[in-house]
Amino acid sequence: MISWLKNSTRFILVTVGIVALTSFTIDATDTLSGSQTALSILTNKAMQDSCPDDMVLIINGSERFCLDLYEASPSTNCLYQKPGNVTETTVNISKVDCVALSVEKATPWTFVAWPQAEQLCAKSQKRLPTASEWYQGSLGTPDSVSNCNLSGEMTLTGNFSSCRSGSGAHDLIGNVWELISAKTTDGIYNGRAVPSEGYVDLVDESGIAVETSEKPNDIYNQDYFWSSNGGQYVLMRGGFYGSRSDGGIYSTYAQGNQNFAGVAVGFRCAKSL
Repeated sequence: MISWLKNSTRFILVTVGIVALTSFTIDATDTLSGSQTALSILTNKAMQDSCPDDMVLIINGSERFCLDLYEASPSTNCLYQKPGNVTETTVNISKVDCVALSVEKATPWTFVAWPQAEQLCAKSQKRLPTASEWYQGSLGTPDSVSNCNLSGEMTLTGNFSSCRSGSGAHDLIGNVWELISAKTTDGIYNGRAVPSEGYVDLVDESGIAVETSEKPNDIYNQDYFWSSNGGQYVLMRGGFYGSRSDGGIYSTYAQGNQNFAGVAVGFRCAKSL
């Protein structure tokens, strides 16, 4: 009887092993041949839902995307490590192996105009974030001069370790203004009129001001909104190293044309999943 039980147990274990091995072999073969088995679907899904190491995953309802952990900086293959004007940025872009990186303890890439930031993100198979993506990535960042670089000089990425959003992205408030993909045209943004320049008093789902006031509003951390009615302007978010209380996740600058560049203007990239 004992011998029979041992043999039966051995038979069951061997059978289970054969089935598992066969299933693995079928899945592996099917994956290589391109068919969608359960294993290959799960593997592909996991890969699709993951972000590169230099980015953080943002989940907003059904929306999923990746956002750079840090403000963009020139790679070591770039001729100019600290571009001082748009011409030097143009030279960098022309080098095939010069790309924008998202790394800690690097000098942010400034003196970059909106079309140049678009090109640099594209060189890394990324793009500029939308207004909503930037806002979702910034939520949870502590808005104060003690936590973020809002009162001083430009510093290296990640130097203010507490200036970190709930999703884990650094320096979305202060240090340098960050270009996004949004624009205003003749005072219209996203199909509605932009408010006049002033302190943020009400925002839309992307954190862009819908109403402004002459008085600072503590609900919106005393953040400020800059706007102009005539012409086309690109949007920059977050404030810079000299913004003080005016800078924050609701702070938006909509007065620079797409060729505008300066020492306090930078960017970071996003990537769709």
